[in-house]
Amino acid sequence: MNRTFTLILVFLFSAGSFAQVNRPMTLDECIKTGMENSKTLKIAKYKVDAAEEKLKEVNTAYLPTLKFMGNYTRLSKVDPFTVMGITIAPSILDNYTTKLSLMQPLFTGGRISGTSDMMESNYEAAKSDYNKEKDQLVYDVKNAFWSYYKSLENRKAIEENIKMVEAHLKDIENMMVLGLATNNDVLRVKVQLSNARLLLIDAKNNVEISMIGLNNVMGIPVNQDTKIEAKPNSPTTQTWDLDKLIKEAIANRPEIKAMEYRIKMNESSITVSNASWFPQFSAGANYTYSKPNSRIFPTVNEFKGTWDVGITMTYDLWNWRLTSHQTAQNKLNLEQALLSLGQIKDGISLEVNQVYLGLVRAKEKIPVADETVKQAEENYRVTSEKYKQGLVLNSDVIDAETSLLQAKINYTTSVVDYELMLARLEKSISK
Repeated sequence: MNRTFTLILVFLFSAGSFAQVNRPMTLDECIKTGMENSKTLKIAKYKVDAAEEKLKEVNTAYLPTLKFMGNYTRLSKVDPFTVMGITIAPSILDNYTTKLSLMQPLFTGGRISGTSDMMESNYEAAKSDYNKEKDQLVYDVKNAFWSYYKSLENRKAIEENIKMVEAHLKDIENMMVLGLATNNDVLRVKVQLSNARLLLIDAKNNVEISMIGLNNVMGIPVNQDTKIEAKPNSPTTQTWDLDKLIKEAIANRPEIKAMEYRIKMNESSITVSNASWFPQFSAGANYTYSKPNSRIFPTVNEFKGTWDVGITMTYDLWNWRLTSHQTAQNKLNLEQALLSLGQIKDGISLEVNQVYLGLVRAKEKIPVADETVKQAEENYRVTSEKYKQGLVLNSDVIDAETSLLQAKINYTTSVVDYELMLARLEKSISK
């Protein structure tokens, strides 16, 4: 009984898992899967985490450091130092030293604060780079998803066309038996059917290739039989303001934000290099517990503790203009970053313009392509009926079937082009 119950549970679990795997995936589910599995996105996230840790590391320079040092030394035997038979410095062969040191920077000429600002800007730039990779991944998934949808719809259209041609072939063969069609008419339909079957072979191959592409972007096994549930957007009366789109892109694009933070990094690097023009001050304190203690006189073979407190100042009097060269380099890097920011803005403006024009064109094509399909369907229906009545030629039916297939393929292409342009628009303005 228990064994039977266990087998039933295993079967139900396996069936549920199979159904889950083979359930059609929506676009949002594909995007979610891609984000969970993307190695590129994980690398970008690790870079953000590393930049954050670097920032924390640099900020520790503001705080005092406490160090402990221990040492043991065995000395060679020498005669003790004596004066008039009195031992002044006995020979102590085993030397032990422990030392606790506290150090606190007081003034660094802006080196610590400048370095901290650099690393904070680097951290923010890394987060912007992560957002850029995320936007790119979303677009890649959408592109692969709609390409897969297009190949599925084209295959479906070709399969429907093949059914039409097969039905036409049966009709014309029957008509040839009755003497109403020639052998040449039959051959022409057979050629059309063969051509359609060749198209179907290519269409099936495109389905496999596009499915592999989608699986690859989602980071799942490429040979997994992935099914999708697609709901294309219907073109609306919505219009877009080009100037507004460009402003939105300039304000939101992660590439711009990343470059702006890198400009801040270069500004902070100038502060860091200028710090060498100033003296550096730090406070320190030490506690030494050693045997023997060199500060104790006369020397005794005992552990003694002593302490000291002081302020240290260091200043580069001459370093062969090292500071000047470093500052000049950082200023030149800043100028390059400013020019790069201008280039990025110009490129984004061009991209938004191209996307805008492509979106408007794609939107206008859909109703035209839809109307063409309706006209082609009506043309096929009328032509087919007239052929049965002997009012049109066989070639007219073939042309109607071909036109209908092409119209369906064109409609699918226009729908997918619109979806891809929408995806590019969202990416271009980082929506």
